[in-house]
Amino acid sequence: MRLFYPYLLLLLAGLASCKPSVETFYPIGTTPPGSTTGGGSVTQPGGGSTSTGTTPPQTGQPPINVPGGGGGNSGTGWTSVFNPNLPAPPAAPGVPRLVILSNAKVRVGVDLVAGGAITFLTDGPRGINMVNNFDLGRQLQTSLYSGPIPYVQNGKQPAFVWRNLGWNPVQTGDMHNNPAQVIGYQQLDSNRIYVKTIPLVWPLFNEPAECVMEHWLTLRDNVVNVRSRTQVNRRDTTQYEARAQEVPCAYLNAPFNQIVTYTGAQPFTNAATVNLSAEKDMAVRQATENWTALLDKNGRGLGLHVPNQFRFVTGFLGSSSTGTEFDDPTSYQAATPLVVMDHNTVYEYEYNLIIGTVADIRAFVYAQPRPETKPNFRFTNSRQGWHYYNTTDAGWPIQNELVVRWNRADLNKSAFSLKSPRVFWRAADLNKIYVQAAFTTAARTARFNWLKPGDGDFVGTPDRVVDFPIIGDGQMRTYEIDLTNRSGWDGLIYQIQLEATPGGENPNDKIRLRSVTAERP
Repeated sequence: MRLFYPYLLLLLAGLASCKPSVETFYPIGTTPPGSTTGGGSVTQPGGGSTSTGTTPPQTGQPPINVPGGGGGNSGTGWTSVFNPNLPAPPAAPGVPRLVILSNAKVRVGVDLVAGGAITFLTDGPRGINMVNNFDLGRQLQTSLYSGPIPYVQNGKQPAFVWRNLGWNPVQTGDMHNNPAQVIGYQQLDSNRIYVKTIPLVWPLFNEPAECVMEHWLTLRDNVVNVRSRTQVNRRDTTQYEARAQEVPCAYLNAPFNQIVTYTGAQPFTNAATVNLSAEKDMAVRQATENWTALLDKNGRGLGLHVPNQFRFVTGFLGSSSTGTEFDDPTSYQAATPLVVMDHNTVYEYEYNLIIGTVADIRAFVYAQPRPETKPNFRFTNSRQGWHYYNTTDAGWPIQNELVVRWNRADLNKSAFSLKSPRVFWRAADLNKIYVQAAFTTAARTARFNWLKPGDGDFVGTPDRVVDFPIIGDGQMRTYEIDLTNRSGWDGLIYQIQLEATPGGENPNDKIRLRSVTAERP
């Protein structure tokens, strides 16, 4: 593939100047041009096309013809990754077909034959592609997670190496190199793209996930803004425990091996960043400015900003700091909130890709609305990032409150809890927290505890908990938790949770939680 790489870049450079001749939308049930099924003209490796029926209107973005031609993976730019236990490797995906947005600072392309994921991103109009495309689990895309573990669908068992992933819809495709299907797209203008995808379950062979993903991309200056919406429609109605999501994950090529972020106590002050490049293993980062970055030796690359998100994972796979988009070594960054993914949920999030230096990344991030500095969780129509350990709620949709069982789902585990998302608060700014809730329980107290920097997990020591009085008659009340001069309530707070005081739970107990705030509701 290395021999063809410069030529591919020339083809992409030609595409960047193309603008859509018409506004075209391909809805569910139709096939966009460049796909391998349905109507339209399919570009073959090495050039030429095969008629497959009625040709839909074109957008003005021609397919990419990768030189080399031939069957299998020859000339496609994809490395075959397949389960060796299968009788034969699956067919490689079709020739990538990019729809590109471009300006003087950035070029970004989504691949309509790989789930509409971002497979192409350059720094400047003539830069090289920084997105890693070694297999269909890389790219820059959405990857969601839920139970059960292992996950079996239509009698298909997961590949052994990935058996612990559970239900894992991946926007680009599966581990066997089958690409996900784009079922609709629209290039609104030269700066905006919409794409609709049925993702595949990563550990299974060519198995569509029971959900539909939608992504809206907008290019402005040196920033690509992406909005994502996933409608889940699973037959299995079980509510599984929250899992860390990849929303999104970004795999870049090996030269972008400088992992940079800010994890300090003075966010949004241009304080010194931290370079984590020596820590190659995947690790959770508390990114207190809501961004991480993968940069090259010149200090340029890609910043990932997710509003109000503090939990990120970064790392590097491989030992070489050189390589192209089709080589295995890769750097990684992802926003990874823990989310309860209901069987019928609508999951939405937004992120920004900033191309440039740390100064460029911060200039953009600092101009955006800042995250909350105090609790302001009101559960009107969502969980607000709250999730559970060893308990469940009434499910989606959320209607003005969280209705949660106030006891352990698995009695073999010692506790249960309701957890907030990761936060960044200063204890000195929070003397009181108000919990608006209705408890149905014989217990007379409930427990509030908190997580600080350096805490591996929540602990029940006196400097991390407050047991506050409750009335368990099922009536909605506002409970004031006074933290003034409380031992351990100092410095920075990264997370809070609610749980039963040990010994204070019964089988039919529940809580209706309406809000958790710094001001009395």
